[in-house]
Amino acid sequence: MSYRPSRSNSRQASGRATPVEERQIPVWQGNSFEDDDEGEQAAGLMARLVEVEQHFARLKNQGQHLEALHFMELSVFLRKQLYGAESEEVAMACQVFTTSCNTVAMSCLQRDDYEKAHELLKKAELLTEARGYIQEDRTRLKLRAVTYNNLGCFYKRRGKLFSALQYLDKALKMELSSSEVDNPAGTHLNLCATLSQLDRHAPALEHAQCALELLKRSIEQDPNAKEQASILAIAYHNMAVEQEHLGQWRAAMDSYRHSVGVAEQQWGPAHPKTQAIKNSWSHAKKKAAQQERLDP
Repeated sequence: MSYRPSRSNSRQASGRATPVEERQIPVWQGNSFEDDDEGEQAAGLMARLVEVEQHFARLKNQGQHLEALHFMELSVFLRKQLYGAESEEVAMACQVFTTSCNTVAMSCLQRDDYEKAHELLKKAELLTEARGYIQEDRTRLKLRAVTYNNLGCFYKRRGKLFSALQYLDKALKMELSSSEVDNPAGTHLNLCATLSQLDRHAPALEHAQCALELLKRSIEQDPNAKEQASILAIAYHNMAVEQEHLGQWRAAMDSYRHSVGVAEQQWGPAHPKTQAIKNSWSHAKKKAAQQERLDP
């Protein structure tokens, strides 16, 4: 099924809805139109597109990203009428819109606006279908993997862990099958966290270890990859937690030590994330000491 931009009454900054025109507009072919009437219609449509993009830019600059998204979706629809569904203009607009849907959806998720987050992620999923407007496979697959990953995070946040696993598995398979898709370490860590909540600590540990190896390899190739180095602290921490669940105390203490070391280097000793890892390590030390006293 190919995606068709929604004609629902999305809200503008004024709070009023702007319906999308449904009248048929001739496709612009090159720089000419078959007759003057069609030329006038296309000129009017182009003027409407300019107006829509001005609204979008203004709202985006004001930080009203959710409201701006409505105008971005409308611009996709208008471009389709002007240039044709298979045009490069539509494909590029869909790429930008899909990326924005994912970004805004995750912001909504952080604010517990689950309905809007789900709506935007499902739009992104629809936009990245094989028969959609994004025809270049490498770009489409990269965006689809991001969308699957975010849907996995959405369902994990909602406590629907098996649905989360399904989407994260899809994302990982896509990432591992294409060199253009570049976030397998993050997906491994999301799978680790989800499996841990399901008390499946052995496979969770395997995913943490996979993430760690991928991150180390990435940092070796680019020592200035600060974002990857920061995620390394999380990978060590997740690995430590799973080792703790499995009673692998010595390995867990070693992983916690590495996690704290990376966190202090990347975020600083007083950073809340560093302090949280230190607290986890402190609790684990007490549990390990107690376990040693109980063991014969």
